[in-house]
Amino acid sequence: MGSEVKTLIGDDATIEKLEFGVEKTGDATKTFDQLAGVGAGAGKGLWLITGKAAAGSIFGGLDLGDVFPADGDEVAAVGDKAKLATATPFLDASEWGVAFTAKEVEITLLRHRVLKFRKGKADADGSLKGIFTLGVTGEAGGLLNQFLKIVHKDSLGAITVSQINSHPIYIRGVIRDTNISGETYAFLFGQIELFGVNLGAASGNKQEYSSKFRFTGADPVYYEEEIA
Repeated sequence: MGSEVKTLIGDDATIEKLEFGVEKTGDATKTFDQLAGVGAGAGKGLWLITGKAAAGSIFGGLDLGDVFPADGDEVAAVGDKAKLATATPFLDASEWGVAFTAKEVEITLLRHRVLKFRKGKADADGSLKGIFTLGVTGEAGGLLNQFLKIVHKDSLGAITVSQINSHPIYIRGVIRDTNISGETYAFLFGQIELFGVNLGAASGNKQEYSSKFRFTGADPVYYEEEIA
């Protein structure tokens, strides 16, 4: 358990889309900073684990598909493979949430006088809400582009067409956003698929959108990281 005890509010949170770069392979010599590029701090961030060394992996007990929060000075073992994430905030988001539930499996026997149950596999429903923002909500590769072709015409008459882009996306749902030493950064990471988007407006009210998502790929994971 982290050393910091803090009751959170909604303003502590944010949500981001993650995109991953080219896979890098450890050689037991280069740091994550060196694998990522030039200069200190280049490799600081989340790395999507795509391979693990047979022994001595820097990723420890993490599984393939999890993310490794790197400081940049760690050295990946031979056979360790990962991709560095680039995070893009959902700038028009005003709310996000995920609800986890589990199926109730009845295991009552004739000798029992009270029904007995065990917990089945967990399920999760997610939602993302925001305020429709020109230049953000309708951008190429964004939420709306997951369902609709987007056409943009600029002031000079040039037209840009973004075909429907319905590939799965990764999200980092940040529960506590901080980079202050001694505090705890907390987030939920997972790969999602969007299954609907609602748009609309009412006179005298903000124009909102909402989108439902479900997890796909590796299971979602909750992370806490104490800031050095």
